[in-house]
Amino acid sequence: MACGRCAVFLLGALALDAAGLVLVLVGSVAQPARAGRPYGDCLVLSGALLLFLSLLCWLLWYAGNLRGVPASELPPGARSPAPAPRSSLLRLASKLSEHLSQHRPPLPGPSPPAPGPLELRHLCAMESPGAHGDRLV
Repeated sequence: MACGRCAVFLLGALALDAAGLVLVLVGSVAQPARAGRPYGDCLVLSGALLLFLSLLCWLLWYAGNLRGVPASELPPGARSPAPAPRSSLLRLASKLSEHLSQHRPPLPGPSPPAPGPLELRHLCAMESPGAHGDRLV
């Protein structure tokens, strides 16, 4: 049986599939409990996590087995394929981005700097005398 060039990922995926399936089935069918507290949900969720990780291993195994066609096997006169044209979705996203950036209202300018200590003294001197509790008689 040929298992491809990435046997490690294949074995990892098969092991994670088996362990994840066992955990999901034990957690959902057997209703395990310890000291009166059920922990079947933990087993089901752990099994689901292992199954997800096995999907990543399957993906890496598949990607590791992809091969390009060598130039010697191409028919005479065959060229490498031209770059694919941009998909209509990418063109639409590009046009929408350009449109939004052209019609966006201008950003507000920088706020004025906070008054320094000298300006605060000047502002305090200009206040009315009644502002600090002084009474005019």
